Amino acid sequence: MVDAFTDATGGLLAVDVGGSGIRVGFFDPPALLRHLISKPDPGRGEQFDPDLTWLEVASAIRELTASNLQVRTVGLTAHLATVLTDADGCPTAHAMLWRDNRAWREAEELGTALGPKLEFVTGRPPAAESAAARMRMLAKTRPHLPGRTKCLLSLKDYLVLKLTGQAGTDPATASYTQLFDVRQRHWSPRIARECGVPMEILPRVRPGTALAGRVTSAAAQLTGLEPGTPVAVGGPDGSTGTLGVGAVRAGQTIDIAGTTDVLLHVTDRPAEHVSAGTVLNAHLLADLWTMGGPTGLTGGGLDWLAVTLGHESAAAAYLALAPCLDAADPGDLMIRTTLTGRRLPGWDAQLRGRIDGISGEHGPAHLMRAAEEGGAFEVRLGIDALRSSGAVVGGVILAGGTTLSPRAAQLRANVWGVRVATTAEPHASLRGAALVAAVAGGLFGDAQQAAAGMTPRMRWHEPDPAGAAATERRFRRWCAVMA
Repeated sequence: MVDAFTDATGGLLAVDVGGSGIRVGFFDPPALLRHLISKPDPGRGEQFDPDLTWLEVASAIRELTASNLQVRTVGLTAHLATVLTDADGCPTAHAMLWRDNRAWREAEELGTALGPKLEFVTGRPPAAESAAARMRMLAKTRPHLPGRTKCLLSLKDYLVLKLTGQAGTDPATASYTQLFDVRQRHWSPRIARECGVPMEILPRVRPGTALAGRVTSAAAQLTGLEPGTPVAVGGPDGSTGTLGVGAVRAGQTIDIAGTTDVLLHVTDRPAEHVSAGTVLNAHLLADLWTMGGPTGLTGGGLDWLAVTLGHESAAAAYLALAPCLDAADPGDLMIRTTLTGRRLPGWDAQLRGRIDGISGEHGPAHLMRAAEEGGAFEVRLGIDALRSSGAVVGGVILAGGTTLSPRAAQLRANVWGVRVATTAEPHASLRGAALVAAVAGGLFGDAQQAAAGMTPRMRWHEPDPAGAAATERRFRRWCAVMA
């Protein structure tokens, strides 16, 4: 099916707005990333102006189109945020990023009002980051706002709206709102009514690989894209990243490592019962679901520590500390990286990070190693929750920043007790956005065909028996200390 690219006129434009910034990439046949533009995302606080993000995205796209690249179709992905718009598609308030947990009281109220039915229908416990809790909060704090709102979108949906003039969303994004019946795959009138959300502001839900619309003349002027260029529905960054490493079949388990990890197990039937804190989502593709969800800060906690130690980022810290990093045994030092709360498992917005067992013998390298290990332990909690929900996790496909370090990949294989696959692709979400674009633009018949032509090769890391035994002991101690 790679020949489908060769016969096409033009390539795939992919947009990924994530926790570390904006990336716009151009994929040529056979699905190789030929050009990449990276920009900081101005919407990095808990609340932000989505129009600033749109203008930066449009600017990044224009940098590529100015090189006379021919774009056949466009796919987008972004981190989770709630964006409210009026009848003209203009924001009625600042967008609220996933880490905005102000609506925790309203989440508790929603749980009390609807009881266990809420978690069964929506596939998750009451969550402060959900659009359901946020709309309930806004009805109290800004009662004029719901009346002015004509569409409830995610950040990705808003960017698609700006490109095409069409409002819509995908099943995975809809699932995160906690207004969606994930098993029946439609909006829940009862939950919407409880939150004061009119059904008419909830957008149409279509698979992430569907055609959302075509680039408008106004968007073409800003981006340099040709008017009428097809745009895919797309999806949230973690879910889209799983497509980028080929998660299109039941039985696969994927971990997209970034600011947070997104751990997802693909299934062809929605579980009747999931363990506490495990999220059940409708998949981006029809007739599939995922169990798992986003963790609290993992890579983001590592970045915070690196900056606190005087480096620009975790990558810069690793480079500076490379000569002593491998030999730096954390010993009794243990770190929990959940600076902004934990999501999978437990969904505790009030949980904070922790450093335990630090002594005068510990230096920057020990701290980095302990934080790296703490992030792997957080994901292990999610894997254990998946298994408690009935998922068979025999291997994990690992994508994202962690895949750049063989030592970190081996650590995770040891901590998780399963074989771990890595790829040379550091931009899984960007590749996933290109994949949905390829299907929406007709380059492939479906996502399975696209994955066969676009998924990068995997390298497998087996657990080391001695290393796995040692990390299991440390994990149990970490659980006891951090409980």
